[in-house]
Amino acid sequence: MDVIEQYNQLNQKLENLVSDFKFIADVNLRLERISKLLELLGNPQDALSVIHVGGTSGKGSTSTFIDSLLQAQGYKTGLFLSPYLQILNETWKINSYPAKTSELLEIYNQIEPTFSAVAEQTDFGLPSFFEVKLAIALMLFKQHQVDVAIVEVGLGGKLDATNVLNSMISVLVSVGLDHTEILGDTVELIAADKVEIIKPHTTAICGFTQDSTRAIARTKANNVETELLLLDQDFSYNYEQNQFSIMTPSNAYQDLTLALQGQFQAHNAACAVMVYETFLKMQQKQPQADVVKTGLQRAFIAGRMEQIQSEPVVFLDGAHNPDKLGSFFARLKQMGQAITLVFALKMGKELNTDIFPLIRDLQAKQIIVTTFLDKGIWQAIPAQELKQLLIENGINSDEITMIEKPTAAIEHALNQANKDDVIAITGSLFLVGDCREYWYPKTKLLEDVESEY
Repeated sequence: MDVIEQYNQLNQKLENLVSDFKFIADVNLRLERISKLLELLGNPQDALSVIHVGGTSGKGSTSTFIDSLLQAQGYKTGLFLSPYLQILNETWKINSYPAKTSELLEIYNQIEPTFSAVAEQTDFGLPSFFEVKLAIALMLFKQHQVDVAIVEVGLGGKLDATNVLNSMISVLVSVGLDHTEILGDTVELIAADKVEIIKPHTTAICGFTQDSTRAIARTKANNVETELLLLDQDFSYNYEQNQFSIMTPSNAYQDLTLALQGQFQAHNAACAVMVYETFLKMQQKQPQADVVKTGLQRAFIAGRMEQIQSEPVVFLDGAHNPDKLGSFFARLKQMGQAITLVFALKMGKELNTDIFPLIRDLQAKQIIVTTFLDKGIWQAIPAQELKQLLIENGINSDEITMIEKPTAAIEHALNQANKDDVIAITGSLFLVGDCREYWYPKTKLLEDVESEY
């Protein structure tokens, strides 16, 4: 069986676990099912030192910074991210390399017989798509004997499947309005859910900036007797023109640079550096300035403010909520160049209309509304409907071009742009994944993965 056949088999097995319904709170917001699954697998999580990363925006970037910093220090790392961009393998990484398809399929086949037992021994059916991905990660990390596992929360915190882990450090990067139909419609309600990843008698790093949400984090930490380190109180950063510094209780790191661009990434990096220092303190080791500089410079995530070509410059960014889009657009406006926006949105229960003033303020010379390819239960808002939403929210119809297929939207943008323009592809990670295929075909990525680590 070649790697493409293996990948298709793994993908089909995982997709078969996806419910016909997008989300069922009474079933999905439970921990009994994942707890039983891990119990049947011998509780692989108990063999791991875990850093648990939650928040509304920046979880993936912060996790990647932590991963890169600890590798630069000499540790072997496992990284679990959600969601992936182009290939499933990106979900699980060993020392930054996506896991081999052959290895993932082998682990899946090993754990698959336990699924029916989970359904028989709980009241909530077979394990979910996300729960199985988490179980694969824990088995993979245990198999590779990683020194530390960095695990990103899937959704929320309190009842996310990852919250069965007994983390040594928990990280709360940010809080904003996202998944409001599930987590609540205020930042305070959402924060109250997210802080539940803080475990007793450990250390928590918090990047919350609102007074009300910081108070919620303090209360939770105090209740479980955990040390809480707060941004702008216990550590801080100063950012200017992609040069920045980070101040911690014991160090001042100067003249830092990031491959991941934007001030919001400096926020994420500051949280990550505080995690790095905390982890080393637990290992009775001293942080090193050169390691911090190297680790931050090396950190990279495809599809996060990723410049994929020049003349014209093309950026890919999977921003999909007001916080993420606001940060991305702020960076674009700093460049002072004409902007073409290639845009799609995922269909959902409730659209956050706060994104539309951000699009108006961007003053793009052209907005190309498109869709992404079929993703099963996840569907794009039809291009015609998205165009109408933009018009209803104050965008001039003359500035909007409608092209249904994402590859055709890219080609149109490239053909129309001047060499010193900027093309920004955003609004959905699914769209960014489809568009990245234009430059990096999936088949080549899968072949490369098999030869890594």
